[in-house]
Amino acid sequence: MSSSPISAPIQASPPTPAPPRWWRWVGGLLLVLTALVLAALLLLDPWLRRTLEEQVARRSQGRYQLRIGTLHTSLWQRSIRLSRLRLRPAQDPRLWTDTTALSRLLADVGELRISGVGLWAALRRQQIPVDSVVVAGVTLRLLDLPATKVAGQPLHERLPARVPGLAIGYLGVRKLQAAYGAGRRPEVSLREGTVTARDVLLSAAGAADTQRLGYARTVLLRVAGVAARSVLDHEVVLGHGQFSSARQLLTLDALRLRSWRPPGRRQRLPQLNLTLAQLRLTGLQPTSLARRRLSLDSLLIRQPHLTFTPPRQAPPPVYQLVAPYLNRLTLAHVRLTGGYVRVAGMAAAPTVRRIALTGTDLRIDKAAAADPKRVLYAHAWQLRTGLTTARLSPPVYRGGYQALNLDTKTGRLQLEEAFLLPTMSATAVNRYKGHQSPNITLRLPRLQATGLDFAALDQRGAVLAGQVTLSRLQVLVDGDGRFPLNPTPSIVTPERLGKLPLRLNVRRIRIADATVRTNYLSPSSGRQGTLTFNRLNGTLTNITNDPRLMSAAQPAVVRASGYIANRWRADLQIWLPLLDPNGTHWGRATFGPGSITLLNSMTEPSRNVRFARGNVQQATIGFRANRRQITGTMRAQYSDLKLELLSPKGGADRKTLFTKIGTSLLNGVVVRDENPRRDEGRLKVGDMTSRRELRVSALSLWRQGLVSGLLNSIGAPKKLARKISEQQ
Repeated sequence: MSSSPISAPIQASPPTPAPPRWWRWVGGLLLVLTALVLAALLLLDPWLRRTLEEQVARRSQGRYQLRIGTLHTSLWQRSIRLSRLRLRPAQDPRLWTDTTALSRLLADVGELRISGVGLWAALRRQQIPVDSVVVAGVTLRLLDLPATKVAGQPLHERLPARVPGLAIGYLGVRKLQAAYGAGRRPEVSLREGTVTARDVLLSAAGAADTQRLGYARTVLLRVAGVAARSVLDHEVVLGHGQFSSARQLLTLDALRLRSWRPPGRRQRLPQLNLTLAQLRLTGLQPTSLARRRLSLDSLLIRQPHLTFTPPRQAPPPVYQLVAPYLNRLTLAHVRLTGGYVRVAGMAAAPTVRRIALTGTDLRIDKAAAADPKRVLYAHAWQLRTGLTTARLSPPVYRGGYQALNLDTKTGRLQLEEAFLLPTMSATAVNRYKGHQSPNITLRLPRLQATGLDFAALDQRGAVLAGQVTLSRLQVLVDGDGRFPLNPTPSIVTPERLGKLPLRLNVRRIRIADATVRTNYLSPSSGRQGTLTFNRLNGTLTNITNDPRLMSAAQPAVVRASGYIANRWRADLQIWLPLLDPNGTHWGRATFGPGSITLLNSMTEPSRNVRFARGNVQQATIGFRANRRQITGTMRAQYSDLKLELLSPKGGADRKTLFTKIGTSLLNGVVVRDENPRRDEGRLKVGDMTSRRELRVSALSLWRQGLVSGLLNSIGAPKKLARKISEQQ
């Protein structure tokens, strides 16, 4: 029998469970939240832009209007970007009254980017960190200053109450242009500027941090094209400038300062016209200004060119000018190169070229001004200059030198190629002044001074020196006797030196290889006489008006030796008590062997007398002089002396009957042809007597004594010799 297969039972698979209903709710909620966030993001930028614009209007009480071109935020990047910002003041004049504490400002900003804002800290009302704030393309125009000046609130206190502070890693302002003034030409303008600040802590802690500058740890400022008018009656123009607080460096390039004042305003301050290639300050720490102190490492000034018009009244000391701003200003080192200075507004118009100046350890305060160890507030100055010129006793002379070198620390000074040159002839000078005045030409290849007390000169106006050396001095003195004498007393006298308004104390003056030539145009003959002194060497000691050092027992002493006409040796010694009110002084001179005919170049034009011959073996003079006269003796040993009288009109080349007869009588009756005479064996001593004319110099008085003594020695009667000597 067949069996049917048994089929296995078939089991149905269980049904798939339906998803829980709460997932649907979560998904729907996420979709709703996403839609809300997207809607909020889409609405955030317009709301935020509108809020900022309204806040400006509300907080300025309607005086300002802000317009923002675009505003875009990114919560994911925690950033905000604004562009085409425009700030304008309201046009209604009623909003800008005399009590308004706001200034009128026009501002345009190309772009403002804020990145890395700490949103979580903002939600928790903590100090908000910000990675960077960058402002680019800024144009500012300040129309006027606030009508009412009130103490401004610190910047950190102007933050919203819910923001305790901002910590900005980087703050930058790029392509900044600024101007001040409502006119067509602004009072102050900036062509381009850049500001960079790092680690800015805008909070109470940042304001209290003395190591910060304006809340920032470091600040870098660059400017170009700065111009400002009416800055202390001057206009300032700056090509480029840079300040770095990290490097403690301030650099100003292409700076120009010139006198400027609005029409109708009186000049109040000294006029300066200054240009300089660069000014560089190192070690500048602005944070110390809060303590009213400023310490600088160095100041470098390159190629300053200054024209200066001094004020009518002397300005106060520098420390008094600085005192309202700083209690102390110190500068370790100062250097100036390539300088040029001209003083305008005065007849002398001094000009100094190629100035190089170095100063060390400057301190500007009242104590430093009186410190005897400092000169012009510094411990030491070194100065070098090139050609320096000035008009002296204008318009008669111009003088100066080719180079100067001084060091206040070592007390040394050196002048090269000093000169004093007349601008007109002696006759023109006398005609200009209306009386006789010596016309002096001076050339001095080198002057060296040691032991100079520059501090005494600076603080007391005293000239104190150890030694002054004049090398190869050349002096030419031209005179014209056809004019009346100067109506005022001469200043070239010993007593006038003692009455100088400044303290003078030069221990020694040395003259080496000097030449002095005098020319004198005689009023009687109209011809010029000449006398030359060559190879002059000498010393002047104790040249002082200090009563403790000057007396009759301790006078100034002049010792000199040289040659007349380069052939006749002379030695001179004079004692000068410079404080003697009567001008008393005395001296002696010795002349060696020589021909007396060397004096003809002076005696022929001035006295119409010519030495035909005569040999001097030796002559000794002793004299004493004061304000009334000169007296003394001349001991002259000579032989073969003969004189000739000259015609006033024709001189030696044209003899008249009168001059021939006079010459014969003079040589036969008056003149002693030799001294001592062989038959007598006794030296005839010449009496030196001549009245002093206070309107002429002491040099003229000595010459008068020499003439009177010489004439009396050779036989002229005493009264005649005196009369001839006193002829000016």
